Amino acid sequence: MQRYFMTLRDISLLCGLISSLGSVDCGLVDSTRAVATPAVGLNRTRVALGGPVEMSYRFTVAADAPPFAEDFRVFVHFLDSNGELMFSDDHDPPEPTTSWQPGQQIGYDRRLIIPVYPYLGEATVVIGLHEPTGGKRVPLAGEHLGGREYRVATIEMTPPTESVFLVFGDGWYPAESVPEEPDREWQWTSRQATLSFSNPHAASTLHLDVQGRPELFDTPQVLTLTIGGAVVKTIELASVEPAYHVVPLSSSALGDTENVVLSLNVDPTFVPSMVTNGESSDDRELGAKVFYAFVELD
Repeated sequence: MQRYFMTLRDISLLCGLISSLGSVDCGLVDSTRAVATPAVGLNRTRVALGGPVEMSYRFTVAADAPPFAEDFRVFVHFLDSNGELMFSDDHDPPEPTTSWQPGQQIGYDRRLIIPVYPYLGEATVVIGLHEPTGGKRVPLAGEHLGGREYRVATIEMTPPTESVFLVFGDGWYPAESVPEEPDREWQWTSRQATLSFSNPHAASTLHLDVQGRPELFDTPQVLTLTIGGAVVKTIELASVEPAYHVVPLSSSALGDTENVVLSLNVDPTFVPSMVTNGESSDDRELGAKVFYAFVELD
């Protein structure tokens, strides 16, 4: 027996046709009263694989919405052209839903790094609210795709060739992570570490997510970025949390050579075994903790 399988997009199109004939809604029309209206704004409509996108979230709570009985999570799914899930950005909203009030507008921003996923083209961004356990979802207002998932945006995923390939050179230690966040990796620099890339001979932008250890020093560590000995940017590592920096790189700063070497110089550095009174046996000289580095053409 030959079997046929339909994707979420196929079902959506078919149900839209049936609904237009006045038959059934196929679950695409949620008859339950919506508790909020979601919206998502993107700072760009095209992004290269591995690149960053800034996402602005907004939930407008319905004027007649009942109180939330529990704290729901926001699920954000990125679907390919067939409606298949590629990756997600599920998260807890900064204000728990049990504190949301009728008529209130909840807004906040998040940054997402697009994974290097084997797909190019338009991706659909869908959103919803679900309970942390059990998977129960609440009705929202918007373009319903079924299953209480709502289309809020589209974005085009482009080849990595629209960015600049970085080579981690000298001065880097192997990547690390913790069991609680296995996908959140970082690499420590030593006193000086280098990143190299082919010169695009055009204005570019460096994205750098970095953290120091300010609690170990009387004054913050300083990260100095240089190309060919010339200072591009000086950053104080004053926060105990990772800080995201966007650094313009002019074509003149990149120079005329075919290969650009960007140096990350950290002062002062520290040795864990020396600053923990022997609690750590780590005798590496460490500078800064780098979570993300990415160069894109402007």
